[in-house]
Amino acid sequence: MRLRRGAKWVFVLLVFAFAFGFLFSGVGGGGGGDLISQLLGMRGGNPIKSAEKTVKQHPGDPTAWNQLGILYEGKGRQADAIRAYDTFLKLKPKDLVGLAALAQIWSDITTQRGNEYYTVAQELQGASGPFGSNTDPVQMVFGSSNSNPLLTAYTSTLTTKISAAYGAYLKAATSWEGVNRRYLQATPVSDKLARAQAVLQLGLAAANANDLKTTIASYKEYLRLVPGSQLAPQVRKALAAAEKSNSKG
Repeated sequence: MRLRRGAKWVFVLLVFAFAFGFLFSGVGGGGGGDLISQLLGMRGGNPIKSAEKTVKQHPGDPTAWNQLGILYEGKGRQADAIRAYDTFLKLKPKDLVGLAALAQIWSDITTQRGNEYYTVAQELQGASGPFGSNTDPVQMVFGSSNSNPLLTAYTSTLTTKISAAYGAYLKAATSWEGVNRRYLQATPVSDKLARAQAVLQLGLAAANANDLKTTIASYKEYLRLVPGSQLAPQVRKALAAAEKSNSKG
């Protein structure tokens, strides 16, 4: 079974995916691991319950929402952390630390959804590969005939699963791209290195969202800003892959 063009692009992405993810390390998380440890280690009961109470009492306090987001993130409560950071950023829309924290969460979710998609795609590839193989575990279970009703039902189920997995992956990547756009807009034009970092993050997120136009423009802008950076060779390869995929339409 042939995968859609967008799905094929994901496999191109996997060569470069998340190679630049460290760029926001130490910037996101609302202040880093030390602050998370400090907040989680606060005495006087459950720090999350305490922070939730604070935001109810002071809903217009951006610091309170930021700290709640940090606590949720530290406990792996991604959806709750996103809601807290979204509220924080409504109060302080150009806060780079908050934007970076939110971008990191969406990056993590995109990674998770991408792995889920890849797993199902690999399973589908095994189910729809050459029939008659005595080494393919799918064929060993269902037999070698491409008219086997059990195998037909199995591949149909996988096709549904892969469509849902790809949709979830694309949705997460699109959210990640949106936050990175905001991060770039909030980054001072005068800070070339910060702009280069931000535009590279946008390009990577756009690539995952299958937004090739933004991907190409972002990678070109990165190379214009810092042509001699250590990452430049990798970015040129990613740019070439994006341009090749885009040319195929």
